[in-house]
Amino acid sequence: MVKKITQKRLENITLYYLQRYESSSGKLRDMLKRRVLRVKMQLGEVPNETNKWIEDIIKRMQELGYVDDKRYAQNTFRRLQNAGKSTRFIAGKLKQSGIGANIINQLIEEQENTTDEMDLNTARQLVKKKKLGYLRPPEKQQEMHQKDLAVLGRAGFSYEIACQALKGED
Repeated sequence: MVKKITQKRLENITLYYLQRYESSSGKLRDMLKRRVLRVKMQLGEVPNETNKWIEDIIKRMQELGYVDDKRYAQNTFRRLQNAGKSTRFIAGKLKQSGIGANIINQLIEEQENTTDEMDLNTARQLVKKKKLGYLRPPEKQQEMHQKDLAVLGRAGFSYEIACQALKGED
């Protein structure tokens, strides 16, 4: 048996989700729409005003301070940067989460270093963490160079920054 979608039920789903996860408004909207779609797929009754309910719930959660896109973006930026991801990679992730371009640009501008310096430092952290490039035994460095570049490329670093980080030069 499929439970009927009501505004109260959607609100309870939202509160339970927000207890467990930090979320942006876009991510929360996607989650609620997936829940409604799941009920539709199971041939349950879905009222026409569900989209309005979802927007009202998101607005209310923002007013209460449970959902804050800027806070979510700052926390995600810091977490991914510490994990060794590039600024370009982080911006893509934030965009996927429904964060607006103005918040992403403002967040990048707030950083004390320029983007290239920040990316180079983050790439060096990733090289040290994974023991790539100059940290490999000398006989393996040339053999594994392409694979090391691929690791840094998947993390979102440009070719120039990846080469600099693998050489270990300041």
